[in-house]
Amino acid sequence: MSETFQEYSARLMSLSAGKDGLAVLASTPSRIGALIAGRSLADLRWTPTPGRWSIGEIVAHLGDAEIVGAYRMRAILAAPGTPLQAYDQNDWMRAQRHEASDPHVSLAFFAGLRAAQVRLLRGLGDEELDRFGVHAERGQESLRQLIGLYAGHDLNHLAQIERLIAERNPGAGSRPFTPAPPKPEIDGATLERLDVRLGTIRAAEPVAGTDRLAALTVDFGDRQRSIVAGIRTERASLDSVVGAQALFVVNLAPKTIRGQVSEGMLFDVGFADGLRPAFARPEWPVPDGVRAG
Repeated sequence: MSETFQEYSARLMSLSAGKDGLAVLASTPSRIGALIAGRSLADLRWTPTPGRWSIGEIVAHLGDAEIVGAYRMRAILAAPGTPLQAYDQNDWMRAQRHEASDPHVSLAFFAGLRAAQVRLLRGLGDEELDRFGVHAERGQESLRQLIGLYAGHDLNHLAQIERLIAERNPGAGSRPFTPAPPKPEIDGATLERLDVRLGTIRAAEPVAGTDRLAALTVDFGDRQRSIVAGIRTERASLDSVVGAQALFVVNLAPKTIRGQVSEGMLFDVGFADGLRPAFARPEWPVPDGVRAG
């Protein structure tokens, strides 16, 4: 039997009752990241029955919900008592083809939105938190209530992700990530010899005869370099990396890899630990050629 809007709201509020709602909101992206780390795209797109969302669809939905929540909360702040329009989450899902989405890209999108939302909410006072809007289906909702609803919404979907993982790999456990031990100590002079710089990927083409390798044209401000990187199997299309900034080691000797000269090395996160490699990115866009260290 389907829940009424009031029953749905009450269930979500019960999940977050007694918890620090903002702490739940702040922790959700990293909790999802830990749950999906090292899992294949097939696992993340798997669903046991038609109509039940996959992990990838859940993560994409969280991004949709964050867009809606961010707008509603700002509308309430600016114009207390404002009407809050409902939306159909399944229509949004179908329209954006979330069943084919990249769960890690969806998570990055959600995490960015959520970080901005938590910063906003943490800066509000009691009077602002008590401002409300009028939801088309659920009635009057204050910002304080919405924090509880969204925290419960997060916890509900985290539990769904955990159940899907257990159903996909019965008996496998949660496989928590264990950090590798530290490498031997080095002195500062050794570290200073590495030249790690930020560059923007202007073009990316497959290296012929390989499954993983791509030839990247990277802009470092004063010049462009060709850098070969093994990034293809983690991405449906190389178009997704064009325009992205990332860190590269640029003072390695040029090396020919499968007939392609590489003038540096992509500095990624995750490959050494058997996880899907992610670009190491700055907190905000900075000029190409800026050094790390």
